[in-house]
Amino acid sequence: MWSPGSDNDSSSNKDNESSIISIRRLGKSFETGSRRKTVCYQVLKDVDLEIRRGEFFILLGPSGCGKSTLLNLIAGFEKQTEGELLVHGRPIGRPEKERAMVFQHADASLFPWLNVRENIEFGLRMRGMKKKERAEISARYIELAGLKGHERKFPRELSGGMKQRVQIARVLANEPDILLMDEPLGALDAFTRRVMQEELVRIWGETKKTILFVTHDIQEAVLLGVRIGIMSIGPDSRVFEIMENGLDYPRDLTSREFNLIQKKLQGIFQDDLYFHL
Repeated sequence: MWSPGSDNDSSSNKDNESSIISIRRLGKSFETGSRRKTVCYQVLKDVDLEIRRGEFFILLGPSGCGKSTLLNLIAGFEKQTEGELLVHGRPIGRPEKERAMVFQHADASLFPWLNVRENIEFGLRMRGMKKKERAEISARYIELAGLKGHERKFPRELSGGMKQRVQIARVLANEPDILLMDEPLGALDAFTRRVMQEELVRIWGETKKTILFVTHDIQEAVLLGVRIGIMSIGPDSRVFEIMENGLDYPRDLTSREFNLIQKKLQGIFQDDLYFHL
């Protein structure tokens, strides 16, 4: 059993408690409609959030509440319309390699004409890294992601879970500080999803990366997260509550403590007050 921040090095503990992402009074709106009549739709409003270095943070909320929009803002794919968004104390201007996105559907992100090793090495090759160095890095992450023996397979020869392993390994090979994960396990069957949840916790424990993970699944949130940010229903969505999850890893879905946290979250979403936030 282990828990986050259990390293004996006090300086590491201090780093883990410091913020790597700072969000203050952030808002995002979109204009919709025709040329004659334009309507402004406010997706996010007054979002305040601090993400600690090295933590596994969950954004939890129903579909359409702006979770993916917030993730895209942090990735640099979109620009906020108001407020402040800082990474390492600097405003986000565009996508950078320090922030890497893992998408829900690996099929859309993997190159079908490249095998597993070539997909993992793609970003390294684009940066001009030498073949020997690329091979050393890809071998490390092939091992870490449980892909050994599958290096020469093409995406069409892999299961959904294996494709997601390739996507995660490729992201990690580029050494980002932050992994942004947009419901990356949502398209998998129940058994594969459970296996991948366990694998993701293992990989996070070994790499100490900061993970911001989007889901609408309460059980998944309790299983994975150090902290869980609960988002209100849109429009004008915000993170209205953050729940600390101090359960040790690996987590037992059948334990009393696990079910107490799960029931507390379920109660929030079933409360009439939630729909009037």
